[in-house]
Amino acid sequence: MKIHGEWEISLVRNVLVRTTAGSFNEQGTLACFRDTQKKAPIGTPWAGLTNAAHWEMSSASSLQAFPQMREWAFQHGCVCLAVIVPDQMRQAIHQRQTGNLPEHLVSYFSDMQEACTWLTLKGFPFAPTDYPHAAFIERTKPAH
Repeated sequence: MKIHGEWEISLVRNVLVRTTAGSFNEQGTLACFRDTQKKAPIGTPWAGLTNAAHWEMSSASSLQAFPQMREWAFQHGCVCLAVIVPDQMRQAIHQRQTGNLPEHLVSYFSDMQEACTWLTLKGFPFAPTDYPHAAFIERTKPAH
């Protein structure tokens, strides 16, 4: 089956930055997770920053994979995860479907600056200017 969804993953110091766009099916979610596992700095504490500003939802089966993905991350050195989902409704769906973890582990934000401030306070200095996927975000901007 064809992969649906697009992503870019980069490691900036000890922050694993993942940017997603489009609508994901289960194959897309699992492929993105495999790429995440390859880039994660296992063996040292790290933080995750997921920019899902252009994420257009996921199938129910792909959302069900999120809790085990997060469990893997927290078992392999991830200390905290900042998730950017600007739209409150999509944020609530994402949070509910992916396990509703405590806010000190996973926190949701409506913009990059808020997420960067939170990561910095958690001991992972990161600024909007550190964000490596500006071209991806521009390319995947919805047409509406």
